[in-house]
Amino acid sequence: MQFTLTPLAEAGVAVLPPDIVWNGTVGDFAVSTDPADGPVGGLVAANPLRTAILLLLFTDARADPRDLRFEHRGDARGWPGDGFDVDTANGEAPLGSLLWLYRRRELSDLTAREIAAEAERALKPLLDQGAATTVTASATADKVGGRVLLSVGVYGRDGSEAYAAKFDLLWKRADGRL
Repeated sequence: MQFTLTPLAEAGVAVLPPDIVWNGTVGDFAVSTDPADGPVGGLVAANPLRTAILLLLFTDARADPRDLRFEHRGDARGWPGDGFDVDTANGEAPLGSLLWLYRRRELSDLTAREIAAEAERALKPLLDQGAATTVTASATADKVGGRVLLSVGVYGRDGSEAYAAKFDLLWKRADGRL
């Protein structure tokens, strides 16, 4: 899924880059090479909240086979580790989102509401872990532009906004790689 991140600079939100290395197609955790970034060989943790949000939203969670459509060709996706390392007894759930299932859905107001609900569900681990007290998401179907505009807000214990971003979820790609 292609997306554009637009920080809310006009609101005075200080934005650090996520601790993810992108190659234009996929992202992975950044490994520390400088002691200033964390233990050398460990993961960079300059901005763990932003990194967690992007990975929770844009990592493909495993879908129930009943939710797959023809164009998915049986690919339920998901983190390999979620197949054997989920501690459901302690409330842990698979990570990621099902936003990828919406790429070829009808571009409608209902689809936008479902995308917002899925974004909130995907970010629930932040609430469960105590990293945030409130997560909000809203989405608008831009039928003329052929996209869904997703806004996400994450709030801390004191009620202040810890993270805010807008994502443009593209519905169609010219190269046909959906």
